[in-house]
Amino acid sequence: MKIKIIGIVTLLGAAAMVALTPGTANAEPWPSGCDSGFGYRYRYTWAQCTGGSGSVRAIATCAKGSARTTVYGPWVGIGASSAAFCPTTHPLAVAYTYGIRQ
Repeated sequence: MKIKIIGIVTLLGAAAMVALTPGTANAEPWPSGCDSGFGYRYRYTWAQCTGGSGSVRAIATCAKGSARTTVYGPWVGIGASSAAFCPTTHPLAVAYTYGIRQ
């Protein structure tokens, strides 16, 4: 009888832990409505998200001849714009994308 009671108490404790564990129902939505592109004369790239929550940043691939480098803009909140400026050593933006995080 004593083992049966310990088993029931253990089972109830485990069920309570599962019930109190936060799930995805409480999670904030990821950034949405995101877009990016080239800035003035291909000197930088920009990124922006219009919905959800979290942040976004611009990512640019910059070039000089065949040499490439990647630069990152600052993380900004939803509705704000991030810009990744190419350095003078690689002044031409040849590709753009963005990163998001919650």
